Amino acid sequence: LTRTPVVATHSAARGLADNTRNLSDAELDAIKANGGVVQVVPFNAYLLPSPADYAPRLKALRAQYGLAADKPGYQGADDLPAERRDAFFAAYRALSPQATLKDYVDHIDYIAKRIGADHVGVGTDFNHGSGIPGFRDEADAPNVTGELLARGYSEEQVDAIWGGNF
Repeated sequence: LTRTPVVATHSAARGLADNTRNLSDAELDAIKANGGVVQVVPFNAYLLPSPADYAPRLKALRAQYGLAADKPGYQGADDLPAERRDAFFAAYRALSPQATLKDYVDHIDYIAKRIGADHVGVGTDFNHGSGIPGFRDEADAPNVTGELLARGYSEEQVDAIWGGNF
């Protein structure tokens, strides 16, 4: 409905991982048509499909730590005492397979192949729980660049993906 380009800053490709925050191919196409950009964020849950038994295991984990069973993911865990919080997060991460740098760049690659490198970018949100092995924080940014170059992206395309298209 908008004529102003749309930027989706906390998404990945639903074609690779069916998460409600991820974008369908039709949504990706609409963002391209509108001149927008999708900034893929390295949140583990956005990059890999959840295991089939994830929901009941999460509910049990939340109950074990006295967290409301009807809340999503780790919501409320930040309020736990430090030792219990650390234990909760370790158990929470163990509920799902852990995404890798390759998985992260797979989403960028999927989107770039579908709608072009001018419409996909790197998102982060490191201060709110994102980060995966190989891209845990800004110091790991060269790893993303290296993976893009290894996949055949030109320096111009990499520059666009790193924000030149924003």
